[in-house]
Amino acid sequence: MRVAQTLCMQRKKPPTLREFSVRFLQWVENSQRLSPNGKRYYLYGWRLLSYSKLAGMTLDQITQDIAESVVFKRPAIDRKKKDADGKYVTRNELLPCTGHYTNQALRTLKRMQSKALEWKVLRETSRITLAEAPGRDRLIDDRTEDHLEHAYREPIRHRRTRRMREQAWLVMVILQDCGMRPDEVFPMRIENLHWDANRIWIPKGKTEKARRFVAMSERVKTMLRQWCGERKEGWVFPSPRSKSGHLTSIAKGFQAARNRAGLDKKLVPYSARHTYGTYTMKKSRNAFAVAKSMGHVDLKSMEPYQHQELEPLREIINQRNQRKKFGQVFGQVLENKANGATGAHPTS
Repeated sequence: MRVAQTLCMQRKKPPTLREFSVRFLQWVENSQRLSPNGKRYYLYGWRLLSYSKLAGMTLDQITQDIAESVVFKRPAIDRKKKDADGKYVTRNELLPCTGHYTNQALRTLKRMQSKALEWKVLRETSRITLAEAPGRDRLIDDRTEDHLEHAYREPIRHRRTRRMREQAWLVMVILQDCGMRPDEVFPMRIENLHWDANRIWIPKGKTEKARRFVAMSERVKTMLRQWCGERKEGWVFPSPRSKSGHLTSIAKGFQAARNRAGLDKKLVPYSARHTYGTYTMKKSRNAFAVAKSMGHVDLKSMEPYQHQELEPLREIINQRNQRKKFGQVFGQVLENKANGATGAHPTS
């Protein structure tokens, strides 16, 4: 009987991606492990998938080649009009997605495939590679940081706007000094700030290694003490307008500050975390410690932060060649070849 049931399950045609999305979106909505931003990420990721040909394909038909060949599109937004809920109105027009939006769709697809395996809807899935998405590889050097800080601290009379700018700048400093993910900074609680130990406790996050302590720099410690004031508990960045009760994004304010500072549009808040990883790797040369502090599962994730300069490597090779007198020998060979080409012979 069990063998017959197994054969029946094997013969059963897998659902289409659109049919499977019903169960997946229910999981997204009810999941206790996903943050509010994580849920919004997958919801919009499915929206992008729903506009593509993948939505009508069965799960077993979606191969690596097919998924990576799709040109995803998203609705055009009219930023001059808002609906009754205060959201921008979308136009009846689809625009090609950038690398970031394409990866959002592909990551959602990969998560849907992993849930299909977990729920035994599929027995195997294809490996999907993400698209190149410039932006996170940008570093915040001293000049860029000075311009950003000046843009955030520009004098402004509106009290709430001034407070929001101070909050956003503090978030950027934490990202850059502590190497935390944005979704780890937004829900920070004052109870998890260990002032005496100069550490911040992260109770949960994106990966299994996300539950960790991170070092609190003196700059972050000073700014957090000023920000929290006399408060002993609660959200570090409370937000009465948010359903979660805390800050969920600084994207809009960051774009405005970046524009005021005249900086590259490919610079994003995540660049601050990338700067932390790159700088600590360069100075410490300790991939294990840096990976642990950033909550990475394996060392392969550290590859984007290994921006070692080429000049020191060039100098090392030059020193080796000097010891071997390679340059002198090669120069003599070239001279001999030149003499042979002109018919001259070196004197003995």
